[in-house]
Amino acid sequence: MTKKLISLLFAFALLFSAACAETMDLAARPADLKPLERYAAWQEADGMWRVYSNETAAALSQMSAEAGGSVAYFYLELSGERATGLIQPELVFCYAGTRALNADAVSLVIDQTRYDFRTSHETAALGRMTIEVMRVPLTAEGLGALRLLTGAQKVIVRLIGDGSYAFTPELRDTYASTRAQIEGSSLKGFSAMLSELDALGVEDYALWDLNAARWQRLYGFEPQMETCALGRESADAEISLKNDFEILCHEDNGQNVRLLQELLMKAGYMQGRADGSFGDGTDRAVRAARRYIGMMECGIADRALIDALSGNAPAPAEVPVEAALTPIGGVCEARVNRCWFADAFTSEKGDVRAAGNADNTLFIAEGRVLNIVGEELTFYRQLSATLRCGDVSYPCVLVCETDAGARFDTFLLPLGEARMVVFAEIPARIAGTGDWTLSLSAGGETIDYTISGGR
Repeated sequence: MTKKLISLLFAFALLFSAACAETMDLAARPADLKPLERYAAWQEADGMWRVYSNETAAALSQMSAEAGGSVAYFYLELSGERATGLIQPELVFCYAGTRALNADAVSLVIDQTRYDFRTSHETAALGRMTIEVMRVPLTAEGLGALRLLTGAQKVIVRLIGDGSYAFTPELRDTYASTRAQIEGSSLKGFSAMLSELDALGVEDYALWDLNAARWQRLYGFEPQMETCALGRESADAEISLKNDFEILCHEDNGQNVRLLQELLMKAGYMQGRADGSFGDGTDRAVRAARRYIGMMECGIADRALIDALSGNAPAPAEVPVEAALTPIGGVCEARVNRCWFADAFTSEKGDVRAAGNADNTLFIAEGRVLNIVGEELTFYRQLSATLRCGDVSYPCVLVCETDAGARFDTFLLPLGEARMVVFAEIPARIAGTGDWTLSLSAGGETIDYTISGGR
């Protein structure tokens, strides 16, 4: 009888101590940047790196020698932060012309679908030329669109800002001019960088939102892309969008622009006279309308904007529901979504936590935490974590993001909810290898997370 009672008590203790067991996918592996360093364009400064293909280096060299007229070129560049392990593919556009575009958007037409991107804008020296450089940070979806260019013979591009410039890169054996050759060679060099990106494990990469936060810090906006299948008329049949891009933008003129202006005036975004000229006033009105409606803020008037202005906008897409938090020990609710290995991580606005030893790296797990008690939730004392690799355990540090992402803290106010990061310093040589388990404990209860994707 005594043995049975002890067995029952032991079984009950196991059930109580382990609230549940879950599996987490590895969101990013330690990146081997050595293969990228062999490219002539490799650059690294202050822990940030950039690289593009040898074909791109040759095209930019040729572009630097081009004199007179307007010319444009675009290419795939990889960039990132060595410490945090973030990898950012960027679509980069270069333009030289007789007048400034100050472009902050670009449209690409690939296989009867238009892809609109928001871009950064800067000027740079290229040989004896001063060029405008527009950078597009690619998300997983944007990278998928870019892969369509692999093997493509032709694409249509339009840079859009205070002015616009359209060009049609096309692969040919011979070109009628140096400008056509430079622009046509935009379709070369993608394969090399896509192969390097695949070698870095981009198919399993799941830190795109951290990329977005990095881009926000660097350039003031998050990656944005909109798509439109071409060939369908707007609900407002009076406005015809028959050009290659099915848009109206800066420097367009005519009856369709006048009808657009009338729509903008009727909706309260513009005043004055509908003169049929898409100038600065129309550009400001289009941007204001797009911002209010919730579209990408730029000077593009397309079918989606016209439908919205006409009261025929489609129903908004459903917002995905996040997984529920799990109660632990009666003091908090928590969830760990993902984990990865890197030498450092940051809050949204740049508070950094890093490994303290050059031979070590960090195991990093991220999720959410909610304080459900009427006092401060103190990490270590009320909520703790342990990381195990086989039979070896590593103590973990827990922090939560506070002050609108400005810093990390080790306590959370009553009823407060925040991003939570759990991290442990480990030997760098074992990162991404073996079987890992993260245990999150509070009030005598534990959630075990088994890490899948180890090698």
